[in-house]
Amino acid sequence: MFSVLIFGCKSETKTQILELNQKAQNFVNEEKFEDAIKVLNEIEIIDPNYKYIHGTKAGLYIKANKFKEAKAEINKELKEDSLVAEVWMTKGIISSELKEIDDVNLCFKKSIKFYELGKSYACKNENDLVKMRFHLLHVVDDAESKFKKAELKLKWKLDYKMTDHFKFIESETPKKALLMLYK
Repeated sequence: MFSVLIFGCKSETKTQILELNQKAQNFVNEEKFEDAIKVLNEIEIIDPNYKYIHGTKAGLYIKANKFKEAKAEINKELKEDSLVAEVWMTKGIISSELKEIDDVNLCFKKSIKFYELGKSYACKNENDLVKMRFHLLHVVDDAESKFKKAELKLKWKLDYKMTDHFKFIESETPKKALLMLYK
């Protein structure tokens, strides 16, 4: 399930934005993604600098299968903050759907780089980092990534707790691996 993540309310508009945020979340829960986007547009009118709104809208456009619109929003988010792993991963997913192959590898590599640097909302510990790195390397298709993936697999043979998790992911298609990571 995709959740709407909005941060940074100004005190004078906090109640209004929180109400709109709840309305957007209700639309997401009902899988009415375009209605949720309309509500986020209302929030953006109230506060044009509202943090992470473009990334959130990009994620909703992905759910609505509107990848060109998602690309426009994620590019706006990258102008605001280009140092977050999830933003690059989202752009990689969009690029993959738009068949922009050259961009896919670049985006996923940047996502891995920022996960490793600790610039992530989802990465809480070393196991999270390794799992995310594996998911993304499973999608990136070049010699360097295949080598890194082989190194990680060798490491996991020593860590029996993680071996089954990664065998399961590796048996999936790259798209399914991404969905598993992005749920």
